[in-house]
Amino acid sequence: MSVIRPLVGHTSPETAFLIADYPYGRKLRCQRRVWIEHSPSHGFRFVAQTTNPKTGRWNTPHKSTYSEIAMGLYLDEQGHVQSMAVTQYANVLHALSFAREFGRQAEGAGIFRVFALKKARYLEQLASGEAHFTINGKREETAPAEAERNLAESKQWLEVAELLNPERLGESQ
Repeated sequence: MSVIRPLVGHTSPETAFLIADYPYGRKLRCQRRVWIEHSPSHGFRFVAQTTNPKTGRWNTPHKSTYSEIAMGLYLDEQGHVQSMAVTQYANVLHALSFAREFGRQAEGAGIFRVFALKKARYLEQLASGEAHFTINGKREETAPAEAERNLAESKQWLEVAELLNPERLGESQ
């Protein structure tokens, strides 16, 4: 990922990140505010809302799809607001990138840390044979090369968990 500037603490319309001069149609300009919404039963989602330049009132917010694990807002190289999320389907390289960029500042960092620890433990169990797949009622043994890959990925998930460790809060990220 390229250089980004994380935006932290924008979790409601009142604390939203405000863009004062945003295009509205072809000629008009408005204000736009963005934030991350959280639902305990669904997860996190990106929300954006603009003002109507003719009335000054806030329009209906536009809401993205929920991401169960974690989400963060950032400014890209052009100064545009973007969001990045981690779902249960994220690969370890995406998870590492997200953890390095946002660390404990991400919305859902605690949930993400627990997820990473569980993922690491599961991969360790697959590597050791403690966990296995069953296909058509028959236990599938893990090949040695696959066990090595699982163990290596487990270590990467542990690195993700360490980046999200609350005790690292005082360290520079």
